[in-house]
Amino acid sequence: DNPGVVSYGANEESFRQTGLMQAAGKYYRNIGTDALSVPFNPEYRQSVSVSKAILDADIVISLPKFKTHGLTVITGAIKNSYGMLPGAQKAQLHKAAGNPTRFHELIVDVFRIRIPDMFIVDAVVGMEGNGPASTELRNIGLILASDNAVALDGVIATMMGCDPAKLGFLRKAKALGLGDFDLDTTELIGELKRLPDFKLPPLGGEANIQNPIIQQMLQKPTELTPQVDPERCTGCGTCVDQCPASALSLVEQLPIVDPALCIRCFCCQEMCPEKAMALR
Repeated sequence: DNPGVVSYGANEESFRQTGLMQAAGKYYRNIGTDALSVPFNPEYRQSVSVSKAILDADIVISLPKFKTHGLTVITGAIKNSYGMLPGAQKAQLHKAAGNPTRFHELIVDVFRIRIPDMFIVDAVVGMEGNGPASTELRNIGLILASDNAVALDGVIATMMGCDPAKLGFLRKAKALGLGDFDLDTTELIGELKRLPDFKLPPLGGEANIQNPIIQQMLQKPTELTPQVDPERCTGCGTCVDQCPASALSLVEQLPIVDPALCIRCFCCQEMCPEKAMALR
């Protein structure tokens, strides 16, 4: 994953503090250190930077958490692909979408960049209420898995007590032929467990739009720019070589960012061996 909001450019630290680094052991890989620019829906922006590790992988397994989201109602198999985007691109795209309806469509465009081959949802403990930062947890005790994101998200929505047909991103994904959320066409192994009195955010996405704290958190990362600490920088040029937007250049052995070219992926901060890049 590429962390979001307050953890942009801090993949390793996020994994360390949450215990994921210890759990992953030698298999941990920071996918935020190398990215490639790929064409995107020009309605939002001409291109986005995507973790190269995902584009290069033979098989991608997506591991969503069973939880709610103030803009998309649920965060499941499709929304989880937003983690392919390093840095503040997530916040920038939130801003470019402008409203919940367009954001529903946008996340399907991100999902289509590289559709994962398998989805395994952690529903042991889920989140209800006004996600994605809700403190209301729900013991569910399940692991869900599928090779089709649309069908899986349809099951998640149904479990939460939400009609999948009311979710814009699922309607768009179905229209594009990416799958079907209709339970009559979905092969289920095991019992579909509907969760009684599950707390959902408003279906219109107002929960995030009307929350000034969330909007402030989304706005701040789009204003940050990487700046070098000359005391720590060795002038190795690694950040310059790896920048997917070619926004960095060495001036007197120090990397300088061109704000007009910077796409706020913050790969330079992730991969700097001296940790000399700060976000200001």
